[in-house]
Amino acid sequence: MRKSTVIRRLAAVGMACLALTVTTTSTASAENVQAGVRQKGGHDFSIRAGASTSAAKIATVKDPDTKVPCGASRCTRNNNSGKYTCWSGGSTDNDWLKVRWVGKTGWVAALCVEVGRI
Repeated sequence: MRKSTVIRRLAAVGMACLALTVTTTSTASAENVQAGVRQKGGHDFSIRAGASTSAAKIATVKDPDTKVPCGASRCTRNNNSGKYTCWSGGSTDNDWLKVRWVGKTGWVAALCVEVGRI
C-alpha cells in the first residue's frame, strides 16, 4: 500500500474518533443540565405542597442566592391551578412549577421566580 493512502486512512480514522469524542461530550453535558428557580427581583417566594395558595407552605425562600431544583432537566408546569399574586402590585396568574426541596416535591408560582439553569 502506498504511503499517501495509509496517511489518508489514518487521518480519516483520527477524524472519526474526534467526532465521536465531541458527540459523547456534548451528550453528557446535556444530561447534566439542571433546571431550577431562584428569587425574582429580590422578592421572597413560597414553596407549597400543592399548586395553590391554599396548599400548605413547605418553605419560604428568603435568601437571594438559594437555587431550588426542578428535579428534571426542565421544570414541569401546571397552569390549571390556583390563582396567585406574586407580591403587592406583582404579577397575577395560575401557572405553577414543580420543584424539589429537602427531599419533598413542592410547587412555586411561576411568575414569582426566575427560571433557568442552576
